[in-house]
Amino acid sequence: MAVSYFAYAASFVDEEGERSAVQLDLAAIGLAIAPFVFITVGFVSRNPQAPKRVLQSMGLLLLVGLSIGLLDPLLGAAVGFAIGGALTLNRPDVERTMAWRFGAVGFLLVYMLVLMVVALPAGVLTGAVMPLLMIGFADEYAAWSASRRP
Repeated sequence: MAVSYFAYAASFVDEEGERSAVQLDLAAIGLAIAPFVFITVGFVSRNPQAPKRVLQSMGLLLLVGLSIGLLDPLLGAAVGFAIGGALTLNRPDVERTMAWRFGAVGFLLVYMLVLMVVALPAGVLTGAVMPLLMIGFADEYAAWSASRRP
């Protein structure tokens, strides 16, 4: 995911970490690699509905990436990857896993929005690393919370 995200991010940010004119060739490379991210996540996690979830994730990546991308394209890409990863990754046998996953995506949205305003290079790096990590944290918390209930 980081390779796809960094190629996409490089099309909007120059070497000094400032906004630049959009380079469509780098954006196209980033979007071309994105389906392989979801295919890998779905099939490596052994999701029984992987083909369906991969297609849904790609649609949501484009839909969310374009809609939130009007605010900030890098934020839209990161949130699109997070929502797609939340759908594609095989769910553990725990209640409310998807609620925790989408809560983590919401937290990521707010956190990255603040970082994009305060420190753009930190926001770009966070967008490459945090989406799938937040989903993992949400799964671990859901499992921990379920184990504490009687």
